[in-house]
Amino acid sequence: MIGLVLAFMIAAQAPAPAPAPAPAPETGAALDRRCFRLMADLAEDDDPRVSSLGRMAAQYFLGRIDAAHPGSDPAAALEAEAPQGVERQRLLAACGDAMEAGGRDFRAIGRALRRPAN
Repeated sequence: MIGLVLAFMIAAQAPAPAPAPAPAPETGAALDRRCFRLMADLAEDDDPRVSSLGRMAAQYFLGRIDAAHPGSDPAAALEAEAPQGVERQRLLAACGDAMEAGGRDFRAIGRALRRPAN
């Protein structure tokens, strides 16, 4: 027992390894394709809430892809493997940020449309 406590005390005193630097933020079409792939994966989840959100988000990213590259084949994005582990968490955060930014853009457009013309 004392050995176990001593091991914990030594481990607590050891400096923590530096976290790996986060990759540079991904933007544009590459991010949209990766997000579409991940959201299509989430759309297949057993939890109906996750599945519903995945379907809606997949449609959002599909719209972005189609707007940037009309006529592109979304099936090509589905051929890639969905990321796992830490990469999946990072991509979820990046996709969420992209959707949130889109929401801000839509709100700004809505406010501009409501303003009376001078």
